[in-house]
Amino acid sequence: MRALTFAFALALTPLTAAAQSVEELAREYAALPAVQEMMSAMFSPEASAAQIAATLPPGMELTEQQLTDLGNLLSEELVDFQPRLEVLMIEGMVNTFNEEEMQAMIDFYSSDVGRSILVQTQPMFTNIMTTLAPEMQARMLTRQADIMAIIMGQ
Repeated sequence: MRALTFAFALALTPLTAAAQSVEELAREYAALPAVQEMMSAMFSPEASAAQIAATLPPGMELTEQQLTDLGNLLSEELVDFQPRLEVLMIEGMVNTFNEEEMQAMIDFYSSDVGRSILVQTQPMFTNIMTTLAPEMQARMLTRQADIMAIIMGQ
């Protein structure tokens, strides 16, 4: 019985070591300057203003000053989510990627080209969603009766 327990513990050791290594690599990735910059940009007043603009009801428009004020307010309120985002990102990477993939991401996003791509990706998707959101909302409004029927169990 002890031999079986020892064999079982020995068999699990490489998995534990590999998982720990992936976690260490995920933490290293999360600490990269470009990743930190990307996360900060996600909670910036500009990104917050773009998110608000993207979720306005169809036909509703705000002035630049209103968007700026709302972006500042939302950013101020949400900026403390960055540490939580980092924790969730690390957990997600540990559950998704292996050591080789994590190391490849670290190597690539540590390069000048990788850093540039990473920093530019978040604003690019914000712009895309700002463009698409009103169309998506309008389309969902046309299905509001169907959505309510599903929610109400009809």
